[in-house]
Amino acid sequence: MQLTLSHASFGLLLLLSVSAQAKQSDYQQPVVVDSVSQEAELNENKVTFLQDVTITQGSIIIHADKVVVLRHEKGNDEMIATGRPATFFQILDNGKPVNASASELRYQLKDRLVTLTGKAELKQDDNQVNGDVIRYDIQKQQMIAQSSGKGSRVKTIFLPQEIEEFNKAGKP
Repeated sequence: MQLTLSHASFGLLLLLSVSAQAKQSDYQQPVVVDSVSQEAELNENKVTFLQDVTITQGSIIIHADKVVVLRHEKGNDEMIATGRPATFFQILDNGKPVNASASELRYQLKDRLVTLTGKAELKQDDNQVNGDVIRYDIQKQQMIAQSSGKGSRVKTIFLPQEIEEFNKAGKP
């Protein structure tokens, strides 16, 4: 089953401009949701896409087992993608791909906040951040990765080339 949705319903597609701007042309493209089945609960302003869900918009590709779109009052909408894992892919304006995965990808439209929960991982090139929870504030372009505190830790891996470029950028 295939359904085209409005740009506003899937702000998650703004997900990962962590180290560069998201590809702006992606947001001018239609959002297409492809799934085995769909359930709409109109009284609850809820649409659920089930089984092998794929969302595409330009270079953006999201895969999940289930995606729930909740329409709240005053535009406080959210989208919840779950899977083993749910994944996100986008090519940024600088040409570099970004990949993210987690048990749950949650996007709160009004707050413009994306939260990856459960074995969360964010990758660009061969650099990556892993944690139990990764939060990304799109407007502030701030990322926070956290562990659950039960013996787990946040782990970041940088490639030597990326460290050299980071150091050069900090020099006058």
